[in-house]
Parts: sequence; structure tokens; C-alpha cells
Amino acid sequence: MKLRMHTLAVLIKKDFRLMFTNKNMLIMILLPIGFAVLYQTIFGDVKEAGMPRNFVLTLCELLNLSAIPLTGLAMMVAEEKEKNTLRVLMLSDVSALEYIFSKIISVLVLMELITIVIFFITATQLSYLPMFLLVTTVTSISMLLFGAVVGLLSKDQMSTSTLSTPLMILFLIPPMFQNMNEVIDKIASIVPTTKMMAIINDAMNGMSILSQEHLLDFGIILAWILLGVVTFAMMYRKKGFDN
Repeated sequence: MKLRMHTLAVLIKKDFRLMFTNKNMLIMILLPIGFAVLYQTIFGDVKEAGMPRNFVLTLCELLNLSAIPLTGLAMMVAEEKEKNTLRVLMLSDVSALEYIFSKIISVLVLMELITIVIFFITATQLSYLPMFLLVTTVTSISMLLFGAVVGLLSKDQMSTSTLSTPLMILFLIPPMFQNMNEVIDKIASIVPTTKMMAIINDAMNGMSILSQEHLLDFGIILAWILLGVVTFAMMYRKKGFDN
């Protein structure tokens, strides 16, 4: 499959226009930012509220990582299927690799921008920003791959919600409620978003992200990335994009 930089650049520009003209996508963009503003207002002093100092930051980043790559990316693909834009692109010598790379890069850049906005809204110490971006970016890659799978399987925008909701629940709920139930705790122990939270929390408490414990956490995140690659490859071979 071909991967031409000039074609990729044109597709990325198109995808950014698509993201900011799709009403559902705009809602998902504003959701984590809106919650960051709301929670920061309500829990302005997290110490007095009896919560970890980075509670609002990690909660809103969880929402960012769970909603936008899984539903947003899939919705962009589904919208182009509905409007026959995808078929036109494929007939115009755009390869599947160029198409999916443009989607992943566009959504990843958008997520990074939202992450930075959330970071500053929550007034987190600036020295933590490089670490925070590194950990969240690595974790988001697995989400983006599964979002691409959802987009590949979705026939229209309505079906994206049905297919992405179970994945959103898997990546969002266990990290938030892992201490409330033994079953949820076991599920949370193998979910990449839980490992992301553990690395961030410990790093903000002075622990190195390259400690032996966190190397295992990164290993689990990388395992999810590989699972996403394999799942996408299998589904693409079976269905293709323009089905």
C-alpha cells in the first residue's frame, strides 16, 4: 500500500475541516474541556475535597481518550461512507494506508491539543507536561486503532455509537471504579487507561516513569497497541473500507 506525504497532507487538511463541521464531533471536543472547567470550579481545592491533586486532570483525560478516538474517528469514517466521499477517494488513487493514517494523525493532533488545554485548565505544574503528553500519547495510539476498527465496521454514523459504547465503557469505567469491586479491579488491571493513570499519578508523586513497575505498565499499553494493529489488519482484510 502506498504512503505519499503530499497526499497525506491534503487528507489531513480535509480531516481537520471535517472534524470542525461535524456537530457530533464538536460536542465530543468540547465535552472533556467543559468537564475540566466544571470540575475545576467545583473542586477548585482538591486537597480540601479529599481527592488526589491530579483527580480532575486524569478524569478529564480519561474522557478525552475514551470518547474522541473511539467514537470521533469512527464517526468521521462513517460520515464519509454515507456521503460516498470514501468511495471517491479510493477511486482517486488514495490508498487505504494513506486514508487511515490521515484519520489517526488528525485525531491524535486534536487529542493532544485538548490534552494541553485540560492540563492548563486544571492548573497542573508545568514541569509535568512533557511526561503527561508522552504517557497519554502512547496510550491514545491503542484507542485510535480500535476507533479505526469501529469506523471500518460501521455502516453509518448511528451505528458507530452502538459499536463504540462497549469499548468506551471498557476503557473509561474500570479505571474510575477499580477499588469498588473485585471484578472491576481485575478488569482494570489489564486496561491501558488504568496503567496510564498509575504512571501519571506516581510520576506526579516523584516516581520515575521508567521504574520496573511502570515498565510493566508500558508493556500492557504496548500489548493493547499490538492487539489494535492485529484486529484492524484482520477486519480490513475481511471487510475493507469501501464496503
